[in-house]
Amino acid sequence: MPVFQSEQELYDVLGRFFERVAETEESKELIASTELGPGYDAFVQYIFHKPEAKITWTAENGVLKIVCGETDLRPELVFEQTADVGHKFWLGKLDLQQALARQQIKVQGPLVNALKVLPQLDAIYPAYRDYLQEIGRDDLLR
Repeated sequence: MPVFQSEQELYDVLGRFFERVAETEESKELIASTELGPGYDAFVQYIFHKPEAKITWTAENGVLKIVCGETDLRPELVFEQTADVGHKFWLGKLDLQQALARQQIKVQGPLVNALKVLPQLDAIYPAYRDYLQEIGRDDLLR
């Protein structure tokens, strides 16, 4: 049985968590130091399967904004995976480089940009676990 039973549940959990991450000082610094390539107006888009969902990270007036669902934004990086793989990744139970090698996560765009943020992810993994506990979703920690 999949971790998330519906698109809405995925948005309620991962989408709201990403919104919280967007408010951190680390994210604000990352946005300030990142320039999108020509023709792009979003940093990254996560495409999930089982259930089908999309979450896009963009900037609006210098602030990171999370867009859940379909959008016309053009992301520089796209990560495609099942929702279960995405959930394991944010729990810190899945190494990005191994997941890429096994094609559990597929990437479109300049991978070097994704690898630049890897060191910051170590601080986000425990925040996701804490967030799940805070919203009463201990069932997702297993």
